[in-house]
Amino acid sequence: MSQEDANQRLDKIEDAIVLLTKLSTPKPKTFWDRIPTDKIRDAIYIIGIPALLFTTYLEFDKFYLSREDIRLEEKRNTAISRLDQLQDINSEIYQLQTQGDENVAFALIEAKRGQIARLTDTVYLTWVEQPEMLKRHDLNALAEALLVQSRTDDALRVASTVAVDDLKPIDAIDQQILKARIQFAQGPAQDIEAARQHLREAVPLVEEIERSGSQFLMQEKMLQVRLINEAWLGEPCETLAPMADALAELRAFNLEAGSVEDQYQSAVTVRAVRSKCRQ
Repeated sequence: MSQEDANQRLDKIEDAIVLLTKLSTPKPKTFWDRIPTDKIRDAIYIIGIPALLFTTYLEFDKFYLSREDIRLEEKRNTAISRLDQLQDINSEIYQLQTQGDENVAFALIEAKRGQIARLTDTVYLTWVEQPEMLKRHDLNALAEALLVQSRTDDALRVASTVAVDDLKPIDAIDQQILKARIQFAQGPAQDIEAARQHLREAVPLVEEIERSGSQFLMQEKMLQVRLINEAWLGEPCETLAPMADALAELRAFNLEAGSVEDQYQSAVTVRAVRSKCRQ
């Protein structure tokens, strides 16, 4: 090997040593080198996933739960509209009955029986799903519609949701009368003794009414309901006749006190019972 070749090899070795020295010397960290990527990745797993789930929930609430609220509100509004139609029909029937047009009232019920059934179904099914949607008067209108269709179990369920203890005396009496009428009627909820008990429970409430005139009117109303249903059940005249006499006296007293309109049809009931008992 010539001296020149030896010198070249030494130069290459020195260059290699210098390069290795540079490579082994730690380089100063840049800004990006200082970022703890591993920790950031862990934070994403810990914080990012719950945040993602929360965002997903908000979207779910917006696009599903809100739509469900809208659906329930639409059903509720539809049910209220159907209930208004039912009350209009009931009002028309009631006016005919109080005018003595019983045959016309019965014909109207028969003509609209299908419509009444459809309206009632819509309101009742919506109420089952959203029981807070109706207040007392609406609940009673629904119970009356169910009673007309002999769905006495459903009618009693609706009427019983009204808390009697929270009502004023007259309203509480009316509520007991409604439940009595439901359980006097033919149907799955018929329970004659329970119906009588509802009327018995209404009696003490009469004393809580402030005006004496209203007390006698409510007594007339309760006795009329009791008499007409006992007569319909075929009770003997030994039971019916004294009740008819008492009802006639109450009607006469209320007539003298200024209650000219026979709003409970007491006079009609008394005549029907006395005619039956004379036969």
